[in-house]
Amino acid sequence: MNQLQEIELKHNQIRALLETHKLKGLWLRRTRNIAWFTAGADAAIPVNNEMGAYSVLVTAEKRTVFGNNIELTRLRDEEPFEALGFDSREFPWYASQTADFPGDDGSLEEALQQFRCVLTEGEQTRFRQLGRDAADAIEEAARAVRPGETEFEIAARLDAACRKRGGTAIVNLIGTDDRILKYRHPVPTAKKLDKVALLVVCMRRGGLVAAASRMVHLGAIPAELAEKLHHVAAVDAAAIHASRPGRTLGEIFEIIRNAYEKNQEGGQWKNHHQGGLIAYLPRERLALPDSPLKLQMGHALAWNPSVAGCKSEDTILVGQNSYDIVTHSISNWPMVRIELDGQLIPRPGILRL
Repeated sequence: MNQLQEIELKHNQIRALLETHKLKGLWLRRTRNIAWFTAGADAAIPVNNEMGAYSVLVTAEKRTVFGNNIELTRLRDEEPFEALGFDSREFPWYASQTADFPGDDGSLEEALQQFRCVLTEGEQTRFRQLGRDAADAIEEAARAVRPGETEFEIAARLDAACRKRGGTAIVNLIGTDDRILKYRHPVPTAKKLDKVALLVVCMRRGGLVAAASRMVHLGAIPAELAEKLHHVAAVDAAAIHASRPGRTLGEIFEIIRNAYEKNQEGGQWKNHHQGGLIAYLPRERLALPDSPLKLQMGHALAWNPSVAGCKSEDTILVGQNSYDIVTHSISNWPMVRIELDGQLIPRPGILRL
């Protein structure tokens, strides 16, 4: 499936949505929806902005890019919108963009999310490459960690590693030593590293997002830390092993909760969410008790179980009878191999520096 075929498929999905809701058109304004529909265009100028710097109006007959003269000057030179069947309408940067379109992506966000989360063949190809690059980026940054560095310095290296690969670290968390014990979301600080560091990244490229976490330790790894890592890796493996078409997020949540109990970490699940669907957001849908959403082929998941002081996280694609760990290490990272039903499931261990 090439880019034009992917866009045509998605246009057909929106045509059906327009007919169901008796709308003449749908105005895509959110960066995640623009990236999804255009097969990878990045409409974010401020990287944290939910709304795109340009928008796309989709009707049954046409798809039109709306943007000011700042954006369209660049888009006409650098993006193949015309070849992909898009018209364009330009307005001066100092004029307000007309907002009287027949519908917008906020009112139909739930339906669009369902479309976004089932990745097409083309999206899966791009997602696998993104996953490999995200793993390379976080492991490059982790291997370069040195004693006495601040969390800010480690985060800067991780951000640069993502940028070097054409992506953006839209989540960049660095925790060192006692901060990993205290906080599940350790935003970087000026604290200096002593012995252990946790790196967490959600790397976005072409709208798609892949997530991964890695840990490093300076010198011999204490037995207590290694045991904790094995516990959380076992929970992660149980979640991955359970990720099959037809199973609900709620059912997998129960498997995760039971895995915590089995690995002497009962109650730790209460301190942080366990992950869930990932696609054009770091998490499109979290796994919660009784979540009814059923997995299907083309869904992507990022499970992230944690205990005080340890975390395990990678991103997977759901297949018919298997899964693909798209952020799997390809650089000889130490692995913990968990056996479930006769299958070995590799989980990232702690790198000794």
